[in-house]
Amino acid sequence: MTVRLADVSDAPAVAAVQVQTWRTAYQGLMPDEVLAAQSVEARTSMWQRLIPNGGVWVALVDDEVVGFAAAGPSRDPDAPFELYAIYVLSAAAGKGLGFELTKAALGDEPDVIVWVLDTNVQARRFYERIGFRADGVTKTEMERGAELTEVRYRRTL
Repeated sequence: MTVRLADVSDAPAVAAVQVQTWRTAYQGLMPDEVLAAQSVEARTSMWQRLIPNGGVWVALVDDEVVGFAAAGPSRDPDAPFELYAIYVLSAAAGKGLGFELTKAALGDEPDVIVWVLDTNVQARRFYERIGFRADGVTKTEMERGAELTEVRYRRTL
């Protein structure tokens, strides 16, 4: 296993991991229409724009991208840093890749937030295992007519 900073050539693989993990991790948690609308092509274009800015890390097994994490300045005014995304293919899960990706993406940041779907028990447990705690902030967004509630987790060192 290798964890390294992503480069733009990783964009298609990062996009594929994101779409595949969304379709498995969020099945039953998000409307089927939302999951079906996920497109590797659209996500590739997005990651081609984002990766050059830094903050995106990939996990490789046998030179294949099996996970990624993205982090950077917080979108919330009361937090300095944010873990935007972390996804690992189910076939590679349970091997410590999520922890290694998080460690690489967050470095020594002393105050970090992450937003997680309130019904995503597996992700919430993961964040709690690595030191995050729900901080009482929530938000609700509409996605293709479905109301989705997210819970904010925070880790302070």
